[in-house]
Amino acid sequence: MHIYLVTHEREFSRRSNTGKLVKQFLPDETSVVPWRRKEPDNKLLTAIKSGRVAILAPDAEGEHEISDFDSLVLLDSTWQEARKMYSRSDYLKDLPKVTLTAPQASEFILRANQVDGGLSTVECVIELLRLQQRELEAEQLRLEFKAFIRACL
Repeated sequence: MHIYLVTHEREFSRRSNTGKLVKQFLPDETSVVPWRRKEPDNKLLTAIKSGRVAILAPDAEGEHEISDFDSLVLLDSTWQEARKMYSRSDYLKDLPKVTLTAPQASEFILRANQVDGGLSTVECVIELLRLQQRELEAEQLRLEFKAFIRACL
């Protein structure tokens, strides 16, 4: 499964951005795509046209199964920014939606205004790894995430 991290420009300078952990941990399976409202990334648009890309959405009806797709788009930003990115990007709104069910609450404590039941970017990827029966990698990334949080405090 390929992961497209559609990243808000502010995230590139935020110390608390967990998308960079994902890219470091899964460099060959992750593409970081700067979000641009009017000029979307051509490689992402080409992937979307294949029909094998979905977007991970926390409040979706779960209209599709994650395993039905080769690639997932994750919005890498704050919850407030992610909502705006999604609502302002027709090319994202047209994507099939999939959801994750997390077994526990988010451990991401580095930002205010978190959404109940919501996960950080890296926590989503940890759950995706678990869905793919990649438990060892999921646990390794979880440990790196915990170290990342301690380093940012």
